[in-house]
Amino acid sequence: MSTATGDPTTSQAATDQTDGAAPGDQETYSKDEVANLLKALHSERDARKAQEKSLKESTQKLSRLEQINPDEYERLQQEAAKRAEFEAEFEARETERSRQLETIKAESAQREQKLMGEIEQMRQHRAFESLFSAAGGRGGRFLDTAFESLRGQLRLEKDGGFTVIDRNGDPVVDNENGRRVDPKAWIAQHKADEFLGFCFEPEQGYGSGTVPATGRRDTGTIADFKGLSTSEIFARTFGKRR
Repeated sequence: MSTATGDPTTSQAATDQTDGAAPGDQETYSKDEVANLLKALHSERDARKAQEKSLKESTQKLSRLEQINPDEYERLQQEAAKRAEFEAEFEARETERSRQLETIKAESAQREQKLMGEIEQMRQHRAFESLFSAAGGRGGRFLDTAFESLRGQLRLEKDGGFTVIDRNGDPVVDNENGRRVDPKAWIAQHKADEFLGFCFEPEQGYGSGTVPATGRRDTGTIADFKGLSTSEIFARTFGKRR
């Protein structure tokens, strides 16, 4: 005779296994969160189905229109083609405008950089003129010649003063006292230069037949060099003598 009822212990264990399976996975989301997720999923599916249905209906309408009214269908096709062509032309014009704008910006930046360079050069020239004059230098073409020759070894600081620098851009230091070289004294030492020496005011005795203290060669009086260009002075000074 079979047993009418099961083991209560076994039945209760089965119930516990059903209700308590994977306790860590239960109630990961609340009921409201699950409902919202399902609602969003259904909405997305409905929207996609609506789009597919609309596209299918449009395709079918065009197909029927082609069969019923070929002229109207052709007109719509031509309008669509013209619209696509217009959009392509518009996009091409926008691309060209963007390219032209970038070109204008680049050219403007180059002009601004060039202008800033010219302004900086004028600022350096003005400051050099004061320093060169204080060191006994002459103005005009002599000043310009000295400036072009020496500007690469001078750095104009924010306070308007100069710093004598080497090829690496580092300040030149006097080996004896460890201090930076005085720009005025550095300029003045070029009085002994065979070429730049003519850019300084003549010392006492220059042109009188005596040898100047700077050691420059005397090739004539100062009046002989007035009004001459730098190249003419150089040619007259260092040119071959017969």
